[in-house]
Amino acid sequence: MHLKRIVFAITVAVSATSLAFADLVQVNTTQNNSSDRLEQLTRTLAQGSYTEAEDVDVPANTQISVKLREKSVELNNDSIAKKYNSNATYSSTAYSWLVTHPLPDMKRVSSNYGGRTMGGRAENHSGLDLSAPSGTPIYATGPGIVTKSGWGTGYGQYVEINHGNGYLTRYAHASRLIARVGERVKAGAHIADVGCTGRCTGPHLHYEVVKDGQRKNPSTYLAMLP
Repeated sequence: MHLKRIVFAITVAVSATSLAFADLVQVNTTQNNSSDRLEQLTRTLAQGSYTEAEDVDVPANTQISVKLREKSVELNNDSIAKKYNSNATYSSTAYSWLVTHPLPDMKRVSSNYGGRTMGGRAENHSGLDLSAPSGTPIYATGPGIVTKSGWGTGYGQYVEINHGNGYLTRYAHASRLIARVGERVKAGAHIADVGCTGRCTGPHLHYEVVKDGQRKNPSTYLAMLP
């Protein structure tokens, strides 16, 4: 009986020793694997690269497409002057833009600048009306850049010319427009034809002179012509 108990105790002790040894081997194996990976990481990092099975390949070169916005261009006297001439103005003196009459052969005034009555209502007339048959050529009174050529409320078809030095001239109610925006015209250039477009009661040229944004009496300027 005692012999059986001794044999059983020895058997249990041997089994426990095997299990403990197996656990020790498993722990050591895990520690060794961790040490190996850490060692590999240390070495490969020193070489500048590291490879792992779960790593995702990332392209080394990435192309980036960049679209630059075009620079906005401001249209003003200076920019127009730079495009068409190195000078900042188109006239050397204040009145050198006034060279010729817009209607050399048709100088009958049908409505003066200033107060007038139209349609039974008093109003301020911003220009000078020169009566002429429809189709009569209209000429630029001086050199400059065409800044407008098209339809305007009240004006009908009209042309606007920037002469520099703060001066603009406008030619309204035209039946046909010849000059185009951006075109540089000379004094006496044929820019349009007389008509009756817009707010008009009969064929004529509505001629305006603008100085620094303020409408002036065109008769004062035309009177200076020879």
